[in-house]
Amino acid sequence: MKTPSEIATFSLRRQAAEALQRARKLPVGPDRNEMRQLAIGLLWLEKQGLAAKVLERAKTTQVVQDRLVELDGR
Repeated sequence: MKTPSEIATFSLRRQAAEALQRARKLPVGPDRNEMRQLAIGLLWLEKQGLAAKVLERAKTTQVVQDRLVELDGR
């Protein structure tokens, strides 16, 4: 079963792909560039979300390890 974060990541990628497809159909100009920038922004958000998830997991792991060390020392 997929987690909510995996679903959100898939959704961002899908939206970025759709924005790029729409951009390809437009004539060269500011509207096309805006759609391309939207797709780039969506991919950036996805990447930042994944980075935040990895950092959060590392912090949680460190807290658990610290707590285990405290319990072993007692």
